[in-house]
Amino acid sequence: MLKKNIAWAAQTQVAHWMQVIAGWKQMLGSDWDKTYAASNTIYVARQNNVLFSALAQFFGPEAVNDRLVLIETISFTTTPEEMLEALTRIIADRSVGAVFFGDYHLMDYELMGGDGRAAIIAEAPKFGQKPFLPPEVPFGSHQWPTLITPGPGPASLAQLPQ
Repeated sequence: MLKKNIAWAAQTQVAHWMQVIAGWKQMLGSDWDKTYAASNTIYVARQNNVLFSALAQFFGPEAVNDRLVLIETISFTTTPEEMLEALTRIIADRSVGAVFFGDYHLMDYELMGGDGRAAIIAEAPKFGQKPFLPPEVPFGSHQWPTLITPGPGPASLAQLPQ
């Protein structure tokens, strides 16, 4: 029964958000293409965040990580003021990246990430390790916010043994 209740709750939540977002899109008309949206998530829920996933259906792949942003938090809830502050900082940082580095999206990424990656690749063999790193993602990528590496085992409640 628990699996059925969770499926019903997911269907109810998705149906609600899809209707709400469709209403927003209709209300904004042609301004929708200039609209920004952000959803917050705790790290364990970022891969399958329901609201972000529903927003992505309306914004499209090209808006992901550009006008549609997933903001990771440490809190279960985030105030509207905190969300606006985070989104404002992201947009402001992009202008800084464009001015100083010639790339509008560079500040969305860990600045030392590329050099840190190179340093890990150089240092790991000294410790008998093979570097274990995520795939490189270009600045301005429209990939889903969480890179996914398939692994063994169930990935949803429906895949659990009965």
